[in-house]
Amino acid sequence: MTKKDKKEDNPNIGGVSEQDSLNDINSEEELAETSDEQTEKSPEDLLKDLEDQLLRAKAEVQNVRRIAAQEVTRARLYGIESLAKEFLSVGDNIERAIASCEEGEDITNIKEGLELTMKAYESSLKSSGIEPIECDGKSFDPEKHEALSMVEDDSLEPNSIIEVIQKGYSILDRTLRPSKVIVSKKPEEK
Repeated sequence: MTKKDKKEDNPNIGGVSEQDSLNDINSEEELAETSDEQTEKSPEDLLKDLEDQLLRAKAEVQNVRRIAAQEVTRARLYGIESLAKEFLSVGDNIERAIASCEEGEDITNIKEGLELTMKAYESSLKSSGIEPIECDGKSFDPEKHEALSMVEDDSLEPNSIIEVIQKGYSILDRTLRPSKVIVSKKPEEK
């Protein structure tokens, strides 16, 4: 028996069976059909497909924008919720202090109540990241202080803070409200 006879008797000997060859031919025909379908699309169909894709992309962008706008609105409305809860307790303490004034209680009790209210207020500010601007012994800083007036004083350096009229506050190292202060200046020579 020659090699040729053996191949004819056993079709698998050449490494490729008859079934494999048929499968390869079928898959090539399927690829040709799908590529023919793609090339057979008219320019109008391609245009419609592209327009559809564009509309879907636009809708997607609009949805993302709408959702982002809703999130920003929620953050604005409810972002200060924890701060507001802190101040509600301060308001409750002030109401109690006012009520105790009407009952004719001793002034020392009212003072103690107001001091406790002030501590609760300062604690609420601190927990929210709001810190008072320190002014004692400092020199004038236009980013943190607002000068209401200037007073001549030989004993102090020029631009030293003499008195704080209204406390200032900062939030995360950014001035929320400047301190209103009175500042020293050099006396004018006569």
